[in-house]
Amino acid sequence: MKIPSQFREVLGTHQSGVALSSIGLMTLFGCYVVYVLFVRQHSLPDIAWWQLAIGDLLVIDVIAGCAANFTKGTNDYYKARSQSRWVFIAIHVHIIVIAWAYNIALNESAIIWGYTIVTAAILNTLYGHKSQALIAIVFVLLGAGVIASLSSPLWFQCIAGLFLVKVCYAFSVDHYVNDVLQHEHPTDP
Repeated sequence: MKIPSQFREVLGTHQSGVALSSIGLMTLFGCYVVYVLFVRQHSLPDIAWWQLAIGDLLVIDVIAGCAANFTKGTNDYYKARSQSRWVFIAIHVHIIVIAWAYNIALNESAIIWGYTIVTAAILNTLYGHKSQALIAIVFVLLGAGVIASLSSPLWFQCIAGLFLVKVCYAFSVDHYVNDVLQHEHPTDP
């Protein structure tokens, strides 16, 4: 199905119904898990409504984006637009803003963000290289170790892990390296 132009940076120009359903289900399930972790850890933050709104919207974006970036539609969109891949990586400050919104230690979020952005940039330079996926999974596993070593609440560590997977692995790796671009025209707006 054709994606409206307002959503192309998120979903590409075309997505299958299965892909869209999977993104929706992953988002709902992920949000449920984060909420359960909030409640079980008795760590629902005592913050202003607008901070909660900002934090919640970015958590939803991380969870949904983690799924969307694995889809062929999103992969093909950014495969055809190398400059846009760099912009995508550069604008991903979500984990720092989430930490700020929920009053989590900013130094820990800066560590996660820095690690994620540096590894995503390295992987982007290897885009389409045959060993890119292997290098990415090594980066993700090392990053998971870094995240686990921090003193952040478990729910935040889960979001940080999803942020790492979203940007470093799901986005920065060409998951369809042997496929020909379908429905893509680099000149599409």
